[in-house]
Amino acid sequence: MIEKRQKWTVADCNIPGVLAGIGLMALPFLGYWWSVRFGNGAFMLEVSPFMLGMYGFGQEFFSPLIAAVNTAIIIIIVFYGALLLVGSVFRCSRQYRQLSDQLVGIGAKKPIWLVLFFMVTIVITGFGIEYSLQETGIEISMPMIMGDTVGTITTFGTTVQIPVSLSLNSAFWYALVFGIIAASAGIYQKRRYYGESEDNTAEIPAGDAPTTPEGEKQL
Repeated sequence: MIEKRQKWTVADCNIPGVLAGIGLMALPFLGYWWSVRFGNGAFMLEVSPFMLGMYGFGQEFFSPLIAAVNTAIIIIIVFYGALLLVGSVFRCSRQYRQLSDQLVGIGAKKPIWLVLFFMVTIVITGFGIEYSLQETGIEISMPMIMGDTVGTITTFGTTVQIPVSLSLNSAFWYALVFGIIAASAGIYQKRRYYGESEDNTAEIPAGDAPTTPEGEKQL
């Protein structure tokens, strides 16, 4: 029985968790999630939970504080990805099933919550940008998350149009896919665990072990 519990079976691994764990560790390095462009590159804002880029007239604006926060978030999300990956691999061995459930439970829901929090953040940011532009005299109605619009400003009888473009980049869609896979890994983990037959998971108590004709217990 001990040898059976220590056996590693690839078929018992949490495959969605393995894929999501690898994707989650790579996610911070896939680029920006959301971009806002004003004019023909006169000003550009690029955002992800791990990076913030602000460019104006060919120059980049840099904040050490924001860079430090982004680095901390990168470390945290890579850590959760590693937990999810290790927990999914540990699912291959019955000896580590309990630890596997704990690790997958910690990491499975983090990616989708990160994506949802990011979407709420960029919606608020969009409203903030629209309000700030209107306060400076630019008439504009910003798209909610993605799309194109034109702002107008009138000065001394002259009307100037400023094109504005908002877009979700490919890294965001990767994050969404990884989040869905990670969430499904949590469900898959529970289904695999509770779906096993009782004979495969239960150990035979020593007192109930069968005996030989000579009356000796077999273990």
